[in-house]
Amino acid sequence: MNEPSNERPSARDAATRAMLLDHVRSEPARRARELRLRLIGWGSAGVLALGVAATAGAMLMPPADVSNTELVHCLSAAERNADGSYPGSAATISSPSGKGRVADATAMCTLMWEQGVLDEGFDPTAASNPPGRVPDELQVCVMDDGSAAVVPSPNESVCAALGLAPLAPGD
Repeated sequence: MNEPSNERPSARDAATRAMLLDHVRSEPARRARELRLRLIGWGSAGVLALGVAATAGAMLMPPADVSNTELVHCLSAAERNADGSYPGSAATISSPSGKGRVADATAMCTLMWEQGVLDEGFDPTAASNPPGRVPDELQVCVMDDGSAAVVPSPNESVCAALGLAPLAPGD
């Protein structure tokens, strides 16, 4: 059996001990760093996969015709509300038959913008409101019910970004 020695540890033993202590001290930080990098890597891959899927889904949405001319949705912004609804207002023009009919969705929404109806400070109970400003560019999309949705945006792919069908050419 080996008897304990009263000799001082050799330089090699001291270096080994120092290296072992350094390893024990740094191992938890190294493992935490590896875990953090793995989480970031897999999280980024997940976000990328969702982005690709959403883009592919939006690109596959075919253009549609406006089939419901009784109503037009005038969006006040090119975004969705937190609950998934669209900000803005809807309008129709009454006719003697009792059914509304909107022949030109862009003209209807332009009129609403000019009257200030889609401005943030619009007060429907006020006797008069200041005139509004019409956005430079408006895009027409088609809602799920076949009605037109006019969106203030210069981006021609805003319909897909909002989950709406783009207007078919010629409409």
